[in-house]
Amino acid sequence: MKLIKSFVLTSIFCISSAGAFADTITHLNVGPLPTSLAYSNSFASASSGSTFFDDFIFTIPNGSANSVTSSINLSSLLGLTDLRARLYTGSTHQTGAVVPGTLMEAWGTTVNYSPAVSATTVVLNPLTLDAGTYTLQVKGTVAGSAGGSYAGVLNISPVPEPETYAMLLIGLGLMGFMARRNKIS
Repeated sequence: MKLIKSFVLTSIFCISSAGAFADTITHLNVGPLPTSLAYSNSFASASSGSTFFDDFIFTIPNGSANSVTSSINLSSLLGLTDLRARLYTGSTHQTGAVVPGTLMEAWGTTVNYSPAVSATTVVLNPLTLDAGTYTLQVKGTVAGSAGGSYAGVLNISPVPEPETYAMLLIGLGLMGFMARRNKIS
């Protein structure tokens, strides 16, 4: 429910905010994990026809991340085409192929709905990340005569350390030992 609320609020912010220019770079502040970070951008009519590459940079300890980005298109009035998202290591702004070895998730899966009033959703599936700095990049073309916008949520959760599993196994072993001991007595 929290995820839906933050997505709706971000969408409203996107639609009501002033137009932005292409290729923005935003640093997302990651707090304690797990966390959900909202990101968005909107474009004015002057941007119509231009392609954008927006970077959302974040630094995390070991964790798992996934993302959902959406745009609502109102015929030719408001909308984006070719909306995509990808994740790579580092904070370098890249508009072509990323440096070999840095791509974590290629351009995500895009789902389009009905043609007149439509929504586009791009999903980056969950993946485990090492500690470090990453860039979530959103790409698209402004197609609406009055501009367009998108909003998304980046979910980050901790990955249990190996010591946690060791303690869990030791605890289960001790419980089994105690149960067996009580059964024998």
